[in-house]
Order: sequence, then C-alpha cells, then structure tokens
Amino acid sequence: MPLAVVVLAIAFDFSALRIGLDRALFDAISRNPPPFHREPLPPNSALVLIDDHTLDRVGREPLAMRWPFPRTVFAGLIAALDRSGAKKIVMDFTFPDKSERADFDLILAGTAAAVPSVIIGRTPRALPSFWEHDYQKEHSAYFARARMGNVELQPESDGITRRYTVDNSLAASAIEAPVSAPDGLVRWHGGLESLRNQGVPVESAEPLIEEGIGILERTADKFPNMSPEEIGAALAAEPMLNNGLARLLKGRTVFVGANASGTFDLGGLPVGQLEPRVLLHWTAWANLVGNGLIQSVRWAVPVLAALAILSIFGAGISRSSLTGPGLVCGFWVVGVYFGSYVSTAYGIWIPPATPAVAALMTLLGVAAESFWAEQSRKREVAALFGNYVDPAVVAELLRNPTAIQLGGERRVATVCFLDLVGFTDLSERLTSEQLVSAVNAYLEEMSNCLLPCGAYIDKYIGDAVMAVFGVPLPQENDALSACKAALMAQAAMDGINRSIGIDGVKLGMRIGINTGEMIAGNVGSSRKTNYTVLGDSVNLASRLEGANKRFKTKILIGETTTERVRDHLETRPLARLKVKGKQQAVEVSELVGASADLPESKKAFLRFYREGYAAYVAGRFDAAVQAMEKARDLFPDDCMTLEILNNSLEYTRSPAPPEWDIVSLESK
Repeated sequence: MPLAVVVLAIAFDFSALRIGLDRALFDAISRNPPPFHREPLPPNSALVLIDDHTLDRVGREPLAMRWPFPRTVFAGLIAALDRSGAKKIVMDFTFPDKSERADFDLILAGTAAAVPSVIIGRTPRALPSFWEHDYQKEHSAYFARARMGNVELQPESDGITRRYTVDNSLAASAIEAPVSAPDGLVRWHGGLESLRNQGVPVESAEPLIEEGIGILERTADKFPNMSPEEIGAALAAEPMLNNGLARLLKGRTVFVGANASGTFDLGGLPVGQLEPRVLLHWTAWANLVGNGLIQSVRWAVPVLAALAILSIFGAGISRSSLTGPGLVCGFWVVGVYFGSYVSTAYGIWIPPATPAVAALMTLLGVAAESFWAEQSRKREVAALFGNYVDPAVVAELLRNPTAIQLGGERRVATVCFLDLVGFTDLSERLTSEQLVSAVNAYLEEMSNCLLPCGAYIDKYIGDAVMAVFGVPLPQENDALSACKAALMAQAAMDGINRSIGIDGVKLGMRIGINTGEMIAGNVGSSRKTNYTVLGDSVNLASRLEGANKRFKTKILIGETTTERVRDHLETRPLARLKVKGKQQAVEVSELVGASADLPESKKAFLRFYREGYAAYVAGRFDAAVQAMEKARDLFPDDCMTLEILNNSLEYTRSPAPPEWDIVSLESK
C-alpha cells in the first residue's frame, strides 16, 4: 500500500491537476500576500501608460493620430520625460518593424539615443528597427552601456506569466549596477489600482505626449540630420518642465507601457487577467532592487510528501480507528498550504499540492485497504455487462478483466458510420408500426454484415449505425475488416429494398470510414455507461459519411484507411478535403470494391481517373484533361470526373487558384 500511494503521488506530481492547484494557490497569494514581512516598495518609481484617455485625446484635433502612433509621438514622450527630470525612462515597446516614415524612425532613434536614461524593449530575435547594429556602430558613444532589454514574456500553459528571466531583461537593464540575481517567480505588489493606493504614481501618457510633440516642433530646425548629437543638444537647450506632472516624475525611474484596450498589450498576470504587461517588468525591477525574485524549492516537495505518507501510515497501523490518521492528514494538508503561504513572504515557494494530495491519498488507502480484494473488481465488471452491445466484449472482460482499460486508453482503430438515405420518403409511406419493423430489419441486416467482420457495434442512432473495428479487441487489419463490412452492407441494400417493396421508394446508404488514434473507454453517468471511442479520428469518420453527398458517392474512406487497404481493394482518390473546424486537409478516397468483382470497363475507368487525378494534383492540367476525357467516355455521369475535367479545362486557360485541389466542407 505505501508503494502504491508513492506511485500515485509521483503520477499526480507530473499531472496537469497538480500544476493547476499549485498555480491557483500562488496566484491567490500574489493577489493577497501575507500581511507580515512585506517587501517594501522601491522609492522614486512611476508608471506612465498609453491608456484609453491617451488614445482618445491624441486621436482628436489638432494631433488626430490613431494607434499605432507615429514614431514621433514616442520621441515626444521621451523628450517630455527627459525634460521632466526622469531618472530612468524604461520603454516597454519593441518597434520590430520600420515605419512608413523613415524620417520619423530617425527622430525616434536619435531622441532615444540622445537621452542616456532611455532603455528600449527588444526581443531575443529582433532589435528595435531603428537601432540596428549599423546605427549603434555609427553612434557607438551612445551605446557604451546596455540601452535595450528583453521584454518577451514566458507565459505558462494557462496563459499566465509568473516567472521572470533576469539576464538581459528590461528590468535588469533599468538598474545601473550589474545584476546577478537568479531567475524566479515574481513577488507581486498588486495590480495598477493597488499600486496607486500604495502611493506609486500611475499616470496617463497624454499630457506628456502633447508637451513632447511641442518640444520637437520647437526644436525641429536644430536637428536637420536627426542625429543623436543634434537632438541631444536641442533637448539640452530646452528648459525643464515645471508643471505638476513633471514635478511628480522628477528623479523617478519611469516605466512606460500601454494598457488601452486597442493596443493589445494586456496580458494574463497572477494579479489580474487584463493588466498591462509593463506591470510585470516594473514588478520584476522592484524585486531586483529589493530582495530578489521568489525561488521555487522543488526538492522539498518529495521530502514533505514522503514524511506525510510515512506519518499517516504510522498513525494508522492498528487500523482500529481513522481518528489518528485523519488528524495527522489534516495537520499535513493545512500545514503545507499554510507553510507555502508564509514562505512566500521570505522569497521561498514550496509547491504544496503534491504533499497535500499524498496525505489525502494515504488516508484513503488506510481507510480502503481492508475492502480491496479481487472479488470487488469482478463485481464491478459484472455490473457493467448489461452496458455492452457486443457479446465479445463481455466474454473478454470475464476472461481477463484487465484487458480493457475502462477509464480510457489510446488505441489505433477504425470507425465506420452508416446512414440510411431515403428514410424520409419511407416514413411518409408507412405506418408507425411498419416503419419500426422496416428499420429493425435494416439494422438487423447491417449487424449481420458488420459483426462477422469483427465489428463492435457502438450504438444505433435512429436509422444510423456506428461501428468500431480494432476495439475492444485488436484486429490484424481493422481497416480492411471495416471496408469489407461496408461493401457487404452496400450489397445488402438491394435485398432490403426488395423486402420493403414500396413503389417509388428506394433506400440507399452512405458510409464513412476512418482509421486513426482515438480514446476508447467507458463514457456515461453513474446510472448508465457505454464503452465507446472518442477523438478527432471518430469525428472525421462521421464527416466522411456526410461528405458522400458532396461527392455523389456511397463509401468514403480516410487517408490512413486507404493506405491500409490499397493492396487488397480498389479505391480512387477524390480530393483533399478540409472539414469545418479543421485547418489541415486530408485526402479522401472512394471505396470501389474488390478488383476481382469489377468489370473491365470499371478497371479501365479507374486507371484513367487515377492518371488524371495525379496530373490534376500536380498542376499538369493538360495531362489531366486528356486522362479525364478518357474516364468520362467510359462513365459519363461520374460527378468527380466531370468536376476535375471542367476545373482542369478552366485552369489551362487561366491560372489555378491557391489550393485548387482542396474541397472545403462547411457543414458538419
């Protein structure tokens, strides 16, 4: 039992559930940090944001500029911050592409370079477009120290960014002294509103932009070459700003970013789903000038989990009462969560989910061990017998209960969907009793075709049938078995129509077959379950059944199925099909039949058709026309022959569109 709990605890530690629980607690602590030992806020910092107010005011006359702003707006913002006396100007913007105005790029490049306190954002793959290596080399005196910092975030799988990489980061570049702190989790001081309440200035960029554009307009004649030297001299000659905002920002490290809804610079952070990303860089900078980022101590997790398992088992050795193990388990669950909460105040994060769940699983094991026996498993299997349609499933479960993973397993199998055509006409000509009798006779005949080929009839859906080959029992070639069953089912339709015997009503059948990976297992509620298959491969088989209407065919098979039966049965490719909800097209084929059963005219038709299809897909439309004309002469009414022939004729006269060989199926 202890070994089983250890294995389960290890499995849980690698699971998405554990990750989600640990993330949820860390986010909750980030929003509500411990009230004691709080990291003090760094003095003399501020955030300046391009907010909705900025977009609104700058978008009006006289500026009338829409987002994304021209580069001169950012140059003006830098000029205004410089003339306000900002100690550092940290810009959370990357400018990866050159703008439409090269002169505007030069003004921003020169202004940012001329103000030595400016740090510009970059990514590991791209410098700011106006500060490329040649520009830096030409003006090397302005780039003696780091002037750029990496702003690329590292969101986790849930879209939330919790960790920060220090090396060459925007936050580290904003610090004068070299930073050697390790990467880690960000220690949050709150969202924007919380920072305002704590006294950190969070200001709109709009008044600074207006001031800065005015500065540039007044000094424009002083930097005809737009060089850093000229712009720096022009700015130095300008008087310092002395309004309220300038006095507020004087001597501060100012982080500049965007949080307007139209700037698309909002990201998921532990303190909020729609916070500006510059908040992450400001918070990381605050951590680095303080006591550093939070360090995750993962090695403590297995130690705590092992101690929890051993102590709970030790308390439950007598098995006479669950009181002792329950109290010890409660101590561990509460203790590890509270300990993680407290430790974050001191810069340490111990993920608590695995030790807590290990404690709970151990308590469960202590409580259930005396009830576990082989008979319980057999009773469970026996209770499920009535939920399976195919007797082979029941027999396999009785012989070897572990052969089927009822909880779900990945299997490669073949799914077959059969649907009746003409059911509406039939229902209008028969009474209710006659209709039910006819449908039952049809389903009985279909079952007689499917079961001998090894099918597991998953379900009857009105007049449709879903069958699976290769689960629950594996087959040597499940794709071939499914195709043979489909051909038998189509051949049986003549007999079904004769047995119904209604003038003017002729039933048909569409079949879709696909092979691929799927999940097989028990699906349902506590009252009723069904052993079934799920996954994209199953969905595609259903779509192929419906796609027969588009191609005027009876049996459509997927690409993998075609590959597995091409040496045994005759098929012909129809198109690369893109179904609704999927970006990638798959080649679908019509299942024609066994070669020995086909007349020579059909074989000749297939040769010409395949030759024409190969030429069509390769873009050799003249050759496609020649081959398809021969195929048309043999079977003039074949839908796809005519479609490919007509398309090829058109494409010999005018260029083919992109992806000309793809057919999109919008309906499900």
